[in-house]
Amino acid sequence: MEFTELADYPLPAGQLTEWTPRLVDDESAWVHDTRPLSYLHEDYCGRGSTCHPPTAPEDGHQRGSWLGAAFEIPHRHDPDAVARALTVWMRRHEVFRTTVSETRDDDGVRLCRRSTSDVEVAGTVVGHMRTGTRVHEHLVGLFERLSPLQWPHCLAVTIAQTDSAEDSFVLVFGADHSVMDAYSMLLAIGEIQRIYECELAGQDPELPMAGSHLDFSVDERVVGQALDAEHRAVDVWSRFLARDEGRFPAFPLPVTGPSSSHRRHQSGTSSWVLSATQSDAINRRARESGHSMQSAVLAALALTTRTVAGADVTRFAMPMHTRNQAQYVSSVGWFVGMIPIEVDVRGVESFDDCLSRAGGAVTAHKDLAQFPYPRIAELIGVEEVPRFVVSYVDARFIPAAQDWSRWGARTLRGAAESDDEVYLWIVRSPKGISVSARFPSNPVATAGVHDYLNSFTAVLARLAAAGTDQTRLSADDLVAAS
Repeated sequence: MEFTELADYPLPAGQLTEWTPRLVDDESAWVHDTRPLSYLHEDYCGRGSTCHPPTAPEDGHQRGSWLGAAFEIPHRHDPDAVARALTVWMRRHEVFRTTVSETRDDDGVRLCRRSTSDVEVAGTVVGHMRTGTRVHEHLVGLFERLSPLQWPHCLAVTIAQTDSAEDSFVLVFGADHSVMDAYSMLLAIGEIQRIYECELAGQDPELPMAGSHLDFSVDERVVGQALDAEHRAVDVWSRFLARDEGRFPAFPLPVTGPSSSHRRHQSGTSSWVLSATQSDAINRRARESGHSMQSAVLAALALTTRTVAGADVTRFAMPMHTRNQAQYVSSVGWFVGMIPIEVDVRGVESFDDCLSRAGGAVTAHKDLAQFPYPRIAELIGVEEVPRFVVSYVDARFIPAAQDWSRWGARTLRGAAESDDEVYLWIVRSPKGISVSARFPSNPVATAGVHDYLNSFTAVLARLAAAGTDQTRLSADDLVAAS
């Protein structure tokens, strides 16, 4: 599974229909909901300190960041069935039936007010688009309107081949980040497929229970309110940020340089770096050493940093899911925490030693993901945003993952703007391992990130080739090919 911008997906020409949720009754159907926003959701709607700050374009509507997916549905395009299926899907996940508005109290303090309602999805035929480029332009304009403070927060389109005998069509959806995380994107692909297939057949999709992110938010606020300046999570983050004078660590190579964009637009890249067979070989090696595939990936990153940047310590922020209760395993929402990672490979001679260092770095702080970082930042007194972020997701066991390649499925992200952020998304799926990145659009950052990723890929390939060789694989051997 690759994670790219919409421009990288081969959109077909065809009959385009927009699918928009609407209130079952009218605006009066919105009901004030006393459940609070999660810390991350509240922060995102306001300052945006732990994610990309929402923008305020000329029309005055606050924009957010959108996530989504595109995939082929291998069945005939039945507009009524599409409407019913998307209605079932959005009613299933309460985040799609809630919205947030800003108010002020008597003292002028900003407050976020949540409202909920019941929804149904209706289609609007846009018309036949003669090229995939035209489809892309339309979708960008549609999804860029998504906002954390303007409902609806999720939109979908279908593209049907009206002049083709093929019994299939493409569905693309986009959702504001406030209601969706990476796991939600992946989960949604199989869910929508299953619901649509059952709508055509008149059957019950029999999906597992999905808890509400709104209920999760209630529990998270309790955790956050219990934090104080003496808490271990606050202390660890404070010391981690102090290493860079209160800032998050930066990408190991320079990323600043002349830019042709006045809006600091970011570039991206994505590629498959390992096959399923190669991934399995690395996983077996890691397991036999008492470690995980995640540890192997982070160890390879640390060796890459040492090779291309001459630094023995690799530091970054790492997202971790917070779906720690069974009721949220099948839920759509923003269930993400963040932990500080520091992998020190000073003096290591073998890859097994690197594995131990990387595994220890995660184990030491993995529990911190449950403590909301925006609350921690408030206690520390910082408003800095992450500059180097590494996400690792094992998506092999998400429902329908085996079918993603057959459906041409790909997860999507909206455009981002920053002159110093570098994000890496490393995803292990049934097809193998893909690495996607976004980085500043300038020659310095482009050269640095590509050099880093080329070296990283070479280290992984060398490790995969070594397989489960029981000899102590030298760290120098792994970087020799890079």
